[in-house]
Amino acid sequence: MTQSPDAVALPSPLPDTPPALRACLFALSGARFAVDVRSAREVAVFDDLTAVPRAPRLLLGVANLRGTVVPIVDVGPLLGLPEMRPARSVRTLVLRDGPLLAAVAVETVLGLEPFDDVFAPDGPAAPRGHAASRLVSGWLTWAGETLALLDVPRILAIVRATLAADERVRVGAA
Repeated sequence: MTQSPDAVALPSPLPDTPPALRACLFALSGARFAVDVRSAREVAVFDDLTAVPRAPRLLLGVANLRGTVVPIVDVGPLLGLPEMRPARSVRTLVLRDGPLLAAVAVETVLGLEPFDDVFAPDGPAAPRGHAASRLVSGWLTWAGETLALLDVPRILAIVRATLAADERVRVGAA
């Protein structure tokens, strides 16, 4: 059978390609950020924090997460934001990098989103003069806004180093 010259072969459908990144979006001091979902373990609300006397300012307290004592930290100042002093109840995003585990206080969790494009931390899409550029592993565009994709291993390493002098608190007790 001959094919007429006007016939066009339709391309076979491509298999669904997964997005380059799936990120958990959250807000802190009115600013929006993202973390790779592979580092985000869960969202947890703690009603009772145990204060740790003479602890570094970034440590809001510790709490029991299903049998594991987890440090509750405020990373706002690391990101160039004001300190968070939550009321009795605190909403957190529990982050993990290997053995390191900490719950980061957040205002709200915006959800999980797929992203096809992640821009380099120092590329042309990067906002200039961003206070937390050393803690950013890339940039994402969401709802017309450029969000910092935070470098969770680096943030948890800073938290661990900050708390290391205080033997009462361990990051990574899981």
